[in-house]
Amino acid sequence: MSLDLNKIKMVGIGGLPRSGKDALAEMFLGSGYFGMSFGDLVRSFAMLRHADKPDPISVANMTETSNWLRQTRGADFALKELLSRYEKDSKKNSYKGILAWSVRAPVEVDYILKHEGHLIWVESSDEIRYKRAMQNLRQGEIEISLEEFRRKENEQWMPNPNLPEGIQMNVSYVKTKATDILENDFDNLEEFRKQAKILIDKL
Repeated sequence: MSLDLNKIKMVGIGGLPRSGKDALAEMFLGSGYFGMSFGDLVRSFAMLRHADKPDPISVANMTETSNWLRQTRGADFALKELLSRYEKDSKKNSYKGILAWSVRAPVEVDYILKHEGHLIWVESSDEIRYKRAMQNLRQGEIEISLEEFRRKENEQWMPNPNLPEGIQMNVSYVKTKATDILENDFDNLEEFRKQAKILIDKL
C-alpha cells in the first residue's frame, strides 16, 4: 500500500454482528470521514458465492466467504480496497479521516494501529444483539435460535486450526487491541448516539 497516512487520521470499528457498528459508522461519516464497511464488501461476495442457499449472508457463510477472499486475494484485500477508494475519491473531496468498519482481521488491526489510528470496539450482549438480528433480518438471512446464533459467531472469534491463521478473521484479537470500548446495550438508539458523539468528539 503506497498511500501515505502520516497526516491522515484513521479509525477502525470492530464488534460482533448487530452490536451497533453501522450506527456508529454513520455518525463518523456524517462528521466528515471517508469510510467503507468491510462487512458490506464481504456480504456482496457472499450473496453471489452462496446464492443457492436460503441464508447466503449467514454468519457461517460470511465467515467462509471472508476466509476464501483472504486466501485468494490476500489477507489485506479489504484494506487495499478501502485505501484505493479513498485515494481516488480524495482527489475530488476533502475528508477529516478514513474510517474502516467491521474490522475483523489482525492485519487490519495492525495496520490501523501502526499508523497511530484509533480502534473502537462496540460491545453489546449476545441477547440484545440476537434480538436486534431477529427483529431486523437482512435479505439473505433466516431466523435461527439464540444457541445457533452464538455457535456460528464462535467461528469468527478464534482462528480455525484447519486454515492459515494469517488469512482468518479473529475478533478476539480485535477486541484485545481496541483503544476504545463503546458499550451499546441501549434499547434507545438516541442514548447510544449520545455516548457515541462523546467518543467521536474526543477523537
